[in-house]
Amino acid sequence: MPTTAPVPREKLINQAGEIKVIPTLNAIVDRVFKVLGNNNSSFNDLSDVVKYDQAISSKIISIANSAYYSRGVEIFNLQRAMLTIGFEEIRGIVTCLLLMENIMKKLRLREEDLLALWKHSIGVACAARILSERMLVEDPQKMFTASLLHDIGKIVFYLAVPDYGELLREAKTADTDIVVLERDRFGVDHQEIGYIIAVKWKFPHDFAQIIHHHHGGGKGDGQDVLFRIVNIADRFASNDAIPQSTEVFILEKERNAIAFEVEKIMNFLQLV
Repeated sequence: MPTTAPVPREKLINQAGEIKVIPTLNAIVDRVFKVLGNNNSSFNDLSDVVKYDQAISSKIISIANSAYYSRGVEIFNLQRAMLTIGFEEIRGIVTCLLLMENIMKKLRLREEDLLALWKHSIGVACAARILSERMLVEDPQKMFTASLLHDIGKIVFYLAVPDYGELLREAKTADTDIVVLERDRFGVDHQEIGYIIAVKWKFPHDFAQIIHHHHGGGKGDGQDVLFRIVNIADRFASNDAIPQSTEVFILEKERNAIAFEVEKIMNFLQLV
């Protein structure tokens, strides 16, 4: 029998509306999200923002000097560090850092919950980016960022439902979509809660729509390709059964590359 204690729908919605981590941060964070949400953003656009943030700048320099990128010469300059890593990877790293440092750690999720949520989110993001690159259907970094954010609504469930991890395991064991169990127990799912957060924090419209519909229910704005990539990447990262398709064939072929990317980012974030 399920042990997850019932939590009223209203409590979850209210908690989503009360999370104030992003709005109360320095304006730099708002500017970074605007840059990340703009497909036309350039290296200089991002550099001009992050150079004013000590925490982000120091982390980028640290990553540039890591074994993944270092060529034996120490790097102390932010722009050189960004050039060494590459613009697309920098965009992904900055997004991870903002969410990791400014949202999840400040909300003080339990370590095991934080690890589970991040490992899945990063796995989906890497799979979606690689799938987008191979199919030439969408901006790969946009897919990475949107996919990284797709499960942000689960933060509220982790905070409000002490044994939410048990519900996730129950869904996996029963081969049931987690959103079905969430709606049954709480009258709301993490897609809807995530959408409330996305609107409150003024995420780009496309990101908010993906968060709201990534399990494949109603699709927003007819962006079928966008939603299909995130949905398939999400199921792939969860090891759910997916009907054979071109996308699944590509992801299976790239499984090792995706695993390497996940490991690399988890190392950057010091989560392993």
